[in-house]
Amino acid sequence: MKININGVNYYYEWFSSYQADRPTLVCLHGFTGTSQTFASVFQDDRELNILGIDLIGHGKTDYAVHPYRYQLDCLCQDIVLLTENLGLKQFYLLGYSMGARAALGITCLFPSKVQQLVLESGSPGLNDVSERLIRQRSDEHLAGYLLNHSIKEFVKKWESLPLFSSQRSLPTSIQEMVRQERLSQSRFGLACSLWYMGTGVQPSFWDKLTNIKVPVQLIVGELDFKFIQLAREMKKRQPSFSVEIIAGAGHCVHLEKPEEFAKASLNFLKGGSQG
Repeated sequence: MKININGVNYYYEWFSSYQADRPTLVCLHGFTGTSQTFASVFQDDRELNILGIDLIGHGKTDYAVHPYRYQLDCLCQDIVLLTENLGLKQFYLLGYSMGARAALGITCLFPSKVQQLVLESGSPGLNDVSERLIRQRSDEHLAGYLLNHSIKEFVKKWESLPLFSSQRSLPTSIQEMVRQERLSQSRFGLACSLWYMGTGVQPSFWDKLTNIKVPVQLIVGELDFKFIQLAREMKKRQPSFSVEIIAGAGHCVHLEKPEEFAKASLNFLKGGSQG
């Protein structure tokens, strides 16, 4: 279904039958993905409402809008307004990669809305000015490549990144499903995401981690060394955070180890072990 939020038509989908007496888990996908990446992850759960949202520039949500609408603070506000329009006063929140940055932003900017937070392969952004500039230039270069090449050429380049090397051992059918999801995207939408919502331009949330009072779980794959280190650094800033390292998984844990991911996140959200 679609709903207009501040002039942007957002696509959302319930992956479970909605019941007002159950908590709702809002799921935010990563760059080049869509909400469908979570469609089968929690299909066996009967205790939560599962809501997936296509972020701006992705999937069935609008992409041909003013580029400033892609800014992270605008996106965070849109997601909160969307949930309010659906009658959700509060919700659990899950974000993967780019979606994790958005989820963290929502938690920091609208703390009264989020009851619990799960960040999969997430980052609070970059604190160092020089690192931000380097990343910004890198994202701008990638956006330029997007607009000057076909989506097929871009996806081939994107899939070859070391970040996704562990996905090459997945069954061919799953790899093809992910590839088709990426190929379905708008080049303009992806480019705007890089320009206005990339890690290099988003505000850093490192200093805000200590202000977060709700339970937070950081899920990372044991093969994703960079994000393991980020998770550990985040826990140093806010010791109450829980870190869960999933064996045999890389960056996209919910895709590579869906059963383990679902078990870990649901156990956390339902009050299971934290550490």
